[in-house]
Amino acid sequence: MDTVGDLARTLVLRTHQTRLNRDLDQLGTEIATGFVRDPVSHLGGDVSSLVSIDRRLAQLETYRVNTTEAAFLTGTMQTTLDEIQTRSELLSQVLLALELTPNDEMFRTLSTEAGNALGHMLNGLNRSVAGRFLFSGTATDTPAVIEGEAMIAELQTALAGATTVTDVETALDDWFNTPGGGFETDGYLGSTTSLAPLQLSATESAGVDIRGDDAVFRDVMKAMAKAALASDDTLTLSGAVKVDLISSAALDLQTAMASMVELRAGLGTVEQRIEETTARNAAERTATSIARLELVGTDQFETATRYENTRSQLESLYAITVRSSRMSLVEFLR
Repeated sequence: MDTVGDLARTLVLRTHQTRLNRDLDQLGTEIATGFVRDPVSHLGGDVSSLVSIDRRLAQLETYRVNTTEAAFLTGTMQTTLDEIQTRSELLSQVLLALELTPNDEMFRTLSTEAGNALGHMLNGLNRSVAGRFLFSGTATDTPAVIEGEAMIAELQTALAGATTVTDVETALDDWFNTPGGGFETDGYLGSTTSLAPLQLSATESAGVDIRGDDAVFRDVMKAMAKAALASDDTLTLSGAVKVDLISSAALDLQTAMASMVELRAGLGTVEQRIEETTARNAAERTATSIARLELVGTDQFETATRYENTRSQLESLYAITVRSSRMSLVEFLR
């Protein structure tokens, strides 16, 4: 028996088998991913263009995350502002109805409605998304403002002893508008520093700097609080004063709505820029991905054909190996 010949034949067969298995594994990976398994060899060692493309795709992915986050934040803010505006406009119309039937029952009803609207507004300003409070500036882990009942309690203390419309309005102005006043020290819980702008692209950024201590919010809260406290039992105001306060609150709400519209328009402009930048980034990401595919992509039909040919060769090799092993055993047994 030719032992050396058998060993040599076995070694050759095993070498071919290893090579075919490696080629089959590589081709299978290329079929699954659509890209060559060894970009360096495919590009002849010059991978500078590929590195540049991959770097740009990574940047575009970061921008995609930022634009998605910015769109979600601004969209939620816009929804909140719409709710506040709608509730304020409705409340102003309801408060104006006082002139038709100015009596104690109507006073209580309207004040209750105003208190509910104030609580609803404060809840809106404390809205959070994914654990981040939207209107708290950089203090995203803190609610923007105190709750409605707490604010009313603070204002009851501030208005103690007030008996005239001027007394009430002066006390409210001092609490809401005076630097270092009650609203800044106790009412607003967020940061006075706005969030840093989100980078949307190499040239575009979006700054969403609407905070709960914005002047328009203070004006709306003050008007609602004025109507809510008009019938407060702790103040013992006269009927005429109650009428004047509630009517004044209705007009103040209508005046504040002009600033609210401007605030929402500014936010809408930011939303539009985010949408336009998102579209541009998506187009560039598609074009860059196509360029990468042309650089290191595979021809799926050609790769599949090579895969089938390699698999056929491997099956043939297995058959030859089995047959060769049987022949050697027969010769050994002779």
